[in-house]
Amino acid sequence: MNNKPQIPKGAVLEEVLRAYFLRAGFFVIRGVPFRFADEDLTDVDLWLYERPTGSSRRVQICDIKYKQRPKAVERIFWTHGLADALGVDGAYVATTDKRKSLRSVAKKLDLQIIDGTDIQRIQNSLSTLYPDRIRDEQLIQELQVVDKEFRNKALQEARIDILSALSEGFGAPSGVRALAVFCRLASASVSYHPNSRAARAAGRLAYLSAAIVCESLDYVSIGAAFRTMEERRELIINAVRFGALSNEDGQQTLRLAIALVEKYAPGGRGAATAVKEGIKRDLEQIPAEIVADQAVRLLKFDQLFMTGREFEMASYHVSLPPFDDLSVSTKSMLGALLDYAGIDREQFANAWQAEPVIETPKKIDEAIDKEASPQHSLFGDK
Repeated sequence: MNNKPQIPKGAVLEEVLRAYFLRAGFFVIRGVPFRFADEDLTDVDLWLYERPTGSSRRVQICDIKYKQRPKAVERIFWTHGLADALGVDGAYVATTDKRKSLRSVAKKLDLQIIDGTDIQRIQNSLSTLYPDRIRDEQLIQELQVVDKEFRNKALQEARIDILSALSEGFGAPSGVRALAVFCRLASASVSYHPNSRAARAAGRLAYLSAAIVCESLDYVSIGAAFRTMEERRELIINAVRFGALSNEDGQQTLRLAIALVEKYAPGGRGAATAVKEGIKRDLEQIPAEIVADQAVRLLKFDQLFMTGREFEMASYHVSLPPFDDLSVSTKSMLGALLDYAGIDREQFANAWQAEPVIETPKKIDEAIDKEASPQHSLFGDK
């Protein structure tokens, strides 16, 4: 009897397509929570960020359904609505359905289809999956073990916080959210016993939050794509320092809040002025230049996007790479983030050591229920 827990086939397909988009040059995050008015509405199966040219960026999503009867047309309309709600640039629908008519429906809604034929081709390619990556399910299990040891859900909640920042405001807002989470996780990593499971788990999430910081600032930089590096630096400083307040909507919200204080708080205008000056004073104390200067150095050589990708790959690597095993550009960015967080670089570098990989993980598709009907392929009927 096989007591090993089986991986849901939908999760397998998500991992395969994540690997496919990663190999195509995208920055990919799986399972991004989408919330509205503090309600968890759904998860974005794959959140995709790409850099088509030096002066353009594109955010897309991919909805994935593995079912014998996937109801593909309904998923196309559903995904179109989700993409509109998120304000992204485009969307893919991955389905085991092979009907040619789906493409014409998707085309009318400006969506891309990855159908059953495409999925079989991707899955049959031996070079799609990364043999040295762990799955999200493995990462979550690792976090659960550590949280159980400390009798809380701190790491699991930190992971959700990192991912949800993408759907709640990609750019300056997500950059500031990810920076705050990085500070907490990097601090936790050096506070745990060196080379412990807890230090590694916090380190994985610190790398993941660093990846979101890099991609968020890369996205922000496009606002000054044709300006001088000094202007781009100023734009990034404002993004790090003010976050959601750095754009016009944020400024309007702040002005509204100050106006309400002036109207209803004791002291009226004096109280509002004090609040405004206090906020300004606190924000100016944030050492945004540390992060912005390193981000601009990487932008000069078109490396910020790739650095974010390397952080993401490191966070999911079977043998979590320590500080010294990262590339020069990634170490430089990580050093700047640690300086921003006020954490000693050497301490973080010694939080865990590289582990030799004794056994390469089995391919994800091999972990599927071995008792599955033999007349069916992984992603649909033969």
